[in-house]
Amino acid sequence: MGRVNRPVQRVVIIVLALLLVVPLGVIGLGGLLGPDGEDRAGQDSASENPEDRPTADPAEQPPRPELPRPQEPAGLTEQSAEGAQATLTYLLESYDYMMSSGDTSVWEDSVDPNCRVCMRFLDNAQVLAEQGGYLIGGAFEVHSTTFTGTGEPPATGTVVAQFTQEESILVDDPSLQATRLSSVTGQLIATVAWDGERWRVTDMTIAPPEGAAPSDGGGS
Repeated sequence: MGRVNRPVQRVVIIVLALLLVVPLGVIGLGGLLGPDGEDRAGQDSASENPEDRPTADPAEQPPRPELPRPQEPAGLTEQSAEGAQATLTYLLESYDYMMSSGDTSVWEDSVDPNCRVCMRFLDNAQVLAEQGGYLIGGAFEVHSTTFTGTGEPPATGTVVAQFTQEESILVDDPSLQATRLSSVTGQLIATVAWDGERWRVTDMTIAPPEGAAPSDGGGS
C-alpha cells in the first residue's frame, strides 16, 4: 500500500479533531473552510512539525476493529420527513465503520458532491485508509432528530440531530503513537435535498452550546 507524505498525515489528525471531536463551540464544521474554499486546518498544520509524536511499533498498535457494513434503512429512498431524518441518522451511525474500514460507499450515495464538509469527511476516510490508518471506537448514538421541510412532499429541508459520539483512538500512522479523542455530546444541523430518488445532505454544521456565540472558525 502506498504511503502519503507526513504533512498529509498531520492534516488528517487536525481536520478530524476539528470536525466532530473537539469540545463543541471551539469551531464549527463550516469554519474549516476559508472564503476561497481553502482548508484552514491544512494551512495551520503546514508550520507544525509532523514528527512531534513518539514513534510506535506497528505490531503493538491497538488492532483495527472489524465492523459489519451497516445496512441502509428503507427511509433513505422515501420523500418524507422520516426519510430525511433516516438519512442523517444513517450517516452518523455508519461513521465509525467508514473510518475504520475506509469504505466510503456508505456515505457517497447520501451526500451531495457540492457539500464541502461532506467531501472533507470522505477525503479523510480515503487518506486514512491509504496511510494504513483507522479509527477505533468513535461510534455515534443519535438520541433524537427533527425535520423542517419545504414543499409537500418536502423537496428540501433541515434535519437537527442530538447525538453523542463515544471516545475513540485514531491510528493515523501505524508507526506513530495513536491519538486519543474524547467523547462528544452535541447537536448537528444538516441541510438536505431530495434528488428525485433519495435524500442527500448538502451541508452540515455543529451548533454551539446554548448561550454561546457561533465559532468564527479559529481554533483555540
